[in-house]
Amino acid sequence: MRKGFVTFIVALLMIIPLGVMALSFYSMANYDGVVRAKEFYNSKVMLDKPCSKADGSKYRIAYVDIDPYPASGEMLYYFVEELKNTGWITLDEKLPFDSANTDAKELINYLADKDLGDYIEFSKDANYYIAVDDPDECKESIRKHVKNKDIDLIFCMGTSPAEMVIKDLGVTDVPVMVYFSVDPVSAGLSKSEEYSGQKNVWCHTSSDVYLNQLQFYYDNFPFTNIGMVYYSESVGAMAQYRTAAERIGCDISEIKIDTLTTSEPEQVEAYYEMLEDKFKMLVKEKHIDAFMLGTDIIKDANRVEDMLEIFYKAGIPVFVQNGEYYVEKGAMIVVTASDAQSQAPFAVNAMSLIFNGRNPGDVYQKFVISPYVSINMDVTKRLQYDVSENLLLSAEKLVSTQDDK
Repeated sequence: MRKGFVTFIVALLMIIPLGVMALSFYSMANYDGVVRAKEFYNSKVMLDKPCSKADGSKYRIAYVDIDPYPASGEMLYYFVEELKNTGWITLDEKLPFDSANTDAKELINYLADKDLGDYIEFSKDANYYIAVDDPDECKESIRKHVKNKDIDLIFCMGTSPAEMVIKDLGVTDVPVMVYFSVDPVSAGLSKSEEYSGQKNVWCHTSSDVYLNQLQFYYDNFPFTNIGMVYYSESVGAMAQYRTAAERIGCDISEIKIDTLTTSEPEQVEAYYEMLEDKFKMLVKEKHIDAFMLGTDIIKDANRVEDMLEIFYKAGIPVFVQNGEYYVEKGAMIVVTASDAQSQAPFAVNAMSLIFNGRNPGDVYQKFVISPYVSINMDVTKRLQYDVSENLLLSAEKLVSTQDDK
């Protein structure tokens, strides 16, 4: 069920892009950057046309991701769709992938096998899952590509890939775009929300939204002690959530874990056994009355339902930090902090500006989406939550396994 509007009360609780832009303009030193950012928000069209390199050859893009993860796959899927929509690539066929469950590395390999037109190309040799492939081999491969000057942009999907490229490898000679990183500023990838402070780096930023996200969940489903599991302060948006919790007057029961860095079956099973133990600890020992499912914690979509059952048996609602598909798999509600489809034009526009000669560090990078609410009605019924009329009206998607009600 989709509705074409968001209520005023929800809009007040989340940060609206145009409002953020208006408040931020006067603090920016680069006036030209301000003007071009305004133009993008007002026109929603590409500010620069597709182009080839000065010698007529194509721009080659390297792709660095963490592992197969539906949320990042969806981000890449819509980024590619926007490349098609704006003329940067040409494809005679529809992408043979499910937007909600795309393996990003497979998508890049698919694109690498295609003639995408005159402007850009992807390479199988510059396509990495750093938690699946050997990380040292990934680093060495990227070093060689940078040294050989045969890649023109490194597209990092997430915080860890960006840390490898920017911090570990210290890449400065190739433009780097950082996308789907929860908080690049706290991670030390960008010096500010508006501009990275590094000549060759652009990061999409929107961290303010997480503070308001927790407030939204509290206002609609009041809790006193919310559980959170994370492996990185910045990926978990912990600074924003702690600030929100202090403002609300609630507690956060935090558990920091080591992330899964391999695809070896035994280690994968050990990871999920550990995660199950941590979830049970939050319920039985920490006595939480709400749980926030953090980014990149449950990496396998097929495990979501069983893992969340730990909370539902105890009558505990599950909120989502990032990823609408988690609601479809059994989480109770998400008010989006990122949206693959609405953010894609902003990211492609940034890439367009870079390929047309702009330094990445001079390209405005803050884009906060309008709120998008998705609710699993089966879960709300099971937990006996009476969903308010205002919340139902604000929801863009109501999920139910029962006939389309």
